[in-house]
Amino acid sequence: MKKILLILLIVSITQIAAQQKEYSQKEVDSFNMKGPNPKKLGQFKMMLESNEDLVGWMSYYRQKCYYHLVQRERDSVLFYGKIGLQYLSQKKLSKEKFSIEEKYVKEICLYIGIVLNNKRQYRESTEYLLKATAFSKKYPDYNSKANPWIISNLANNYLIMGDKKKAFDYRLKLTKDSVYMSIPREVAIVYNHLGILYEEFGKKDSALYCYKKSLENRIMYDNYAGIRAAYNNMGDLYREENNIDSMLHYYRKSYEVLKAHPEPFYTDSKYFTLANYGYVLLKDGKTNDAIQRLNIVLDSTKHINKIGDNVKSLKINTMSYLIEAYQKNNQLDKALEVSEQKVDVLKKFHQQVLDEKLRELNIAYEVKEKEESIEQLETTTEQQSSIIKQRNFISLVLAGLLLSISGIGFLIFRQRKLKNKYETANLEQRLLRSQLNPHFVFNALNTVSSLANKKSENTSSYIAKLSSLIRLILKNSREEFVSLEDELKSIDDYLELQSNFSQKFTYQIEIENKIDLEETYIPPMFIRPFIENAIEHGLRGVEDGNISVDIKINETDKLLECKITDNGIGVVKASAFKRKNEVEDESFSGKILKERLQIYSRSLNKKAKYTTEPISKEKGTEVNISLPYIFES
Repeated sequence: MKKILLILLIVSITQIAAQQKEYSQKEVDSFNMKGPNPKKLGQFKMMLESNEDLVGWMSYYRQKCYYHLVQRERDSVLFYGKIGLQYLSQKKLSKEKFSIEEKYVKEICLYIGIVLNNKRQYRESTEYLLKATAFSKKYPDYNSKANPWIISNLANNYLIMGDKKKAFDYRLKLTKDSVYMSIPREVAIVYNHLGILYEEFGKKDSALYCYKKSLENRIMYDNYAGIRAAYNNMGDLYREENNIDSMLHYYRKSYEVLKAHPEPFYTDSKYFTLANYGYVLLKDGKTNDAIQRLNIVLDSTKHINKIGDNVKSLKINTMSYLIEAYQKNNQLDKALEVSEQKVDVLKKFHQQVLDEKLRELNIAYEVKEKEESIEQLETTTEQQSSIIKQRNFISLVLAGLLLSISGIGFLIFRQRKLKNKYETANLEQRLLRSQLNPHFVFNALNTVSSLANKKSENTSSYIAKLSSLIRLILKNSREEFVSLEDELKSIDDYLELQSNFSQKFTYQIEIENKIDLEETYIPPMFIRPFIENAIEHGLRGVEDGNISVDIKINETDKLLECKITDNGIGVVKASAFKRKNEVEDESFSGKILKERLQIYSRSLNKKAKYTTEPISKEKGTEVNISLPYIFES
């Protein structure tokens, strides 16, 4: 358990040290961000936050977008990508730093474009991808591997938006990228799309060539859905040329692949193959089997509300096959019913296309309207801001003059008040100490008198030590604060005198190790009066008397805490033994101490105090004193 706690402590200290460290640009540039994960991203962000002058925030946002794109967290990609672009537009950077940060815009725009494409926001996606293209031209040497992905996504967007010429140009551009075209999966997609576009443009031979190239690459990585799609595309091409034998050949090959590698879920490729095989059955004279299979395909697409290009083609082809099958089977009413469904599908598709175009136009109009409104507001705001700034400047100057005059007067008044208060407090303290010192001398003279009456041989020794102690006390009495070392020296001398000459008792002084006696200063003459009281009254008549003094530091409240304990007769019995003049004298001494503590509490804003508590009903007293202190290093 101790080892675990030690490890946790070391880890915590390391983390705190890392957070407090200010990193250099060299450390940021050399940080390994390959294969980003949340931990690495957090470390990189912490490094950048250690110094606002560091460059690397756009790299951070680029990696953040990439991480969330891999995790398929689309909204997070948009969130961090747009924050990164906003950071670059608002942060005031030097020309050199700006160029370092700006190069990452390409990838951020690419990731945003990919996500918007997935969300079917093709026009917005295209805007970001075109911006990425502009930055790829501006920084041609930076990460050229991203360029073909920008082009590929632009081609997809233009194809979906109906601009087939641009889609074709971008796809053709990809074939010139040798690195990109070394990836079979991507080559297959490029040639498949080029084949579709060549077919649209009426170039059948080029289309067939591209479909075959796509098929070759799909076979390389066992893309069975892609292989079926290639066979279907070639079959469709031959159907349009009315080359029935070649059409049936490729439709059959597509179905054979599906039988060898069945798919349990719905895919467009799977149902294109099933629909085309239904047409094969129809041409083979198996009309009823064809009708059954084609109806299964139509039923499988009923749950699809939004009709895309693929679903439209699948439904229209299947319905065309089914109409021909019903006509061949002389079921003309069924053929008419399917024909009406076919018209409905086409109407729904064209209405969706129209709605999409209208939505895009509305969005574009609203954006333009908002931009014009914002420009107008900005112009008005600038004019109003200029007037307000002038008025504010005049008001601030007048207010500043007034405040300056008032402030100077207040400071003069406060300075005088504080000076008077300090002088008063200082005078009170000196008067109080002068009242307290004679009290100690009076008690000491009683001891000398007692020793002289007994003709004790220790009288001279006592007087010598007493004179030394009085000199130290007089020296301390002239200071507002004395070192703890001097104060404890006077207390030790006092206890030695009293234990050897006044009455027999033992004593100990314990001091906390971390206290620096020479550098810690306290108000003088606070501790000794309580020790004196313990000797004179607490230990009266006690043969094995003991006094203990414990000194500690309370760093939280900035107080020196002193605990004085004795094993005497206790507070109650001691009070009963006191004579009247002793009670009055003790009250006078206690009053002085309280007044002094109040003065220090006010002047230093500390909770200086003392308490007296019985240890038990029969024996012992404990005094706790809390004194303000000053540490000088």
